[in-house]
Amino acid sequence: MSPNTLIDNSYAQTLKALHKPGSPIVFANIFDPSSASTLISLNESHPGLVKAAATASYAVAAKLSIADEELSLPQNLSSVSQFAPLIRDARLPLSMDLQDGYGDQIVEAITGAISIGVVGANIEDSYPEKGLGGGMACLRSVEESAERIKKVVETARDAGIPDFVVNARTDVLCLKPNPEGWTREMMVEETVKRGKAYLAAGATSVFVWGGPGGLITTEEIKILVDAFHGRLAVKLGTRKDDLSVKELADLGLCRISIGPSLLKTDADGFRRGAARILQGGKL
Repeated sequence: MSPNTLIDNSYAQTLKALHKPGSPIVFANIFDPSSASTLISLNESHPGLVKAAATASYAVAAKLSIADEELSLPQNLSSVSQFAPLIRDARLPLSMDLQDGYGDQIVEAITGAISIGVVGANIEDSYPEKGLGGGMACLRSVEESAERIKKVVETARDAGIPDFVVNARTDVLCLKPNPEGWTREMMVEETVKRGKAYLAAGATSVFVWGGPGGLITTEEIKILVDAFHGRLAVKLGTRKDDLSVKELADLGLCRISIGPSLLKTDADGFRRGAARILQGGKL
């Protein structure tokens, strides 16, 4: 990292301000020095197109030839530290996928992330090691998850980043099959309950994901946008009929990401895909 690049709370303030309902921040998630450099290069041909950067832990793990749930905190921090200086030197805020906060290492996860220049993080309410096939036992309770978000905010504040951005992911709609006795409507209601609790605990946004191959319908997005007053984050779909970035923005949410969707592309493919979504299109 350049000695002239200062990392302070202003980066977190910038990132937080980009979470605007109806005019969402869009992330073409990065995972290594090449993807980071390619993303940054878009601002040369399209000034101001890239406003912030975010990692995807699945893709970071894949680059190490391991599964997402096998990615340890030291491995994640080490990998991101290889390209965090590039993002900082470009004067962009960086958000990091920290999975569930790494269990009882949550304080170390946040302080470690901040130490390499990170000013925001994804924190999910599922247990990575349990998968998503065992019903509600795969998720922490709403109370524990909210307390963990409070711990993240407190830790970041103590580290000098009081505006640290928490993108709180709830995986209720990822559970396959549905928990025994639960309808889809009940799962959406639980998602609303959890999301409201996470926002009250200090999260900037609530990331609702449908899981691998999963789908959140337009009507469900409308329900969640209304419940969270626009502070909803979603993953951009990859199927032909999925909504575009512009169509999702028109629904009033505040954050869109692509996760590892561009992992298997070369630099030119990453550049083209990132440009498409950052300009309102589809993957």
